[in-house]
Amino acid sequence: MSDELWRWDAARLAEAIRLGRISCREAVSASLERLAAVNGAVNAVTVVLAEEALGAADQADRDLRSGKLLGPLHGVPVTIKENVDQVGMATTNGVVAFKDLIAGTDSPPAANWKNAGAIVIGRTNTPAFSLR
Repeated sequence: MSDELWRWDAARLAEAIRLGRISCREAVSASLERLAAVNGAVNAVTVVLAEEALGAADQADRDLRSGKLLGPLHGVPVTIKENVDQVGMATTNGVVAFKDLIAGTDSPPAANWKNAGAIVIGRTNTPAFSLR
């Protein structure tokens, strides 16, 4: 089995971060590097939040060093689908015409990820109107 960080599940990443075996920046960087390598072919992520995510990872590392644990997913990279409100981001539901529908608040799923300490690295694609 490969030991590449982007293959690790959330529980393994969270434990390694908590124990200081890897940094939040390393976890986020590994996911962003994998995203850059494959997203052109799969078009899974429509908005990459690299700069914001790396900044959040650096802050999460500083918090951890000062003894502040943000939650059970402290520093774990995640994505949020475009049909979920995320403050400051378009909730398109896969419809280009909705590109200007900017969320003013986080929906419960987005808020829960953030409150658990997860770091959002991007927004993921969804079929039009989130239907199949």
